[in-house]
Amino acid sequence: MGVRERRRQELVDAARALFLERGFDQVMIDDIADECGVTRRTVYRYFPTRDHVALAVEVDLLERWGVLLEGLSARWSGTAAARLGSALADIEGLIDDHADEVRFTQVFDVQLGGGEDSDLSAQFQAAIRALLRPLVDVLRLGEQDGTLRLADSPEVTASTLTNAYLGLAQRVYGFGDRLAQEQSVEPRRMLTELSRLYAAALIIE
Repeated sequence: MGVRERRRQELVDAARALFLERGFDQVMIDDIADECGVTRRTVYRYFPTRDHVALAVEVDLLERWGVLLEGLSARWSGTAAARLGSALADIEGLIDDHADEVRFTQVFDVQLGGGEDSDLSAQFQAAIRALLRPLVDVLRLGEQDGTLRLADSPEVTASTLTNAYLGLAQRVYGFGDRLAQEQSVEPRRMLTELSRLYAAALIIE
């Protein structure tokens, strides 16, 4: 990694720590610069806006989650149905272990988006595809060994499952107390129930 790449990663790491500690709205470019001991002009050499910094943080999180899930997937074995059960359990654990990051992705998704045409946006899309890949592979195997029922392609099913699960996780970890009061449920249990529903819908008994 060259000097420029190291400096950029330092800025992303500092921004991630600040965003997770204070929340996106409470962190300005000057805060990120101060955290790294550089001027705001230095930050702007790498990122034209705070939104671009946040997108870079989001990409960094997704890439790390993808690497973790890929490593966990090496333990999944047996039929596709068995692997799906393991995958859902590991995804649930991964979400629990990174609840603070899940809260940040909620703010990012609502306020920023990631659709602009740029190298950073392309990295975002690549990180999403890498994160989905282990689940897509399980679903594709399920088509081959006949242990899973899919109404659409593995890619569409994996995207649907992941988006729905992450969306619920964002609410659970972002508004858990409010959900508990409004709906009289223990919010965390909903994630387990969603995993059970997925398994029931996809696994052929």
